[in-house]
Amino acid sequence: MKSLLSAFASLILLLSVSHASIAASYQEQKVVYHMNYGDSHRIAETMVNISNHLSEVGDERVDIKVVVHGKAIEYFLAAAEDEAKQMTIDSLRLRDVQFIICGNSLDGYKVTREDLYEVEEEDVVKAGLPAIVDLQQKGYIYVRP
Repeated sequence: MKSLLSAFASLILLLSVSHASIAASYQEQKVVYHMNYGDSHRIAETMVNISNHLSEVGDERVDIKVVVHGKAIEYFLAAAEDEAKQMTIDSLRLRDVQFIICGNSLDGYKVTREDLYEVEEEDVVKAGLPAIVDLQQKGYIYVRP
């Protein structure tokens, strides 16, 4: 029984060391997430993906920007009144995720950045798609969950 317990403990230790060494082997990453869909369930899943990404690579080893345009603007409009959405956005912002908002989408919805949940002037770009391309040219990897 003692040898079985010892073998089990060794296996647990080996698995935890293997997992730690895999996570530590990630290079620093720069990632741009593309969010232009209106399905709030899909957006919630994307937010979880981003959180998991940060946890796996390490907050200090990954720079994440999320370009928000089209129907995804609706999530940030709803967040102005929805505490759960606010907490989701805030938890990622506290981990240095930047949400970049498309000015053309604001114009299309006939709203301003002030109508969205805590969007600063420096978070708004004229057009979302050129911002994605610009980030890719600066070495950011494109992800669209």
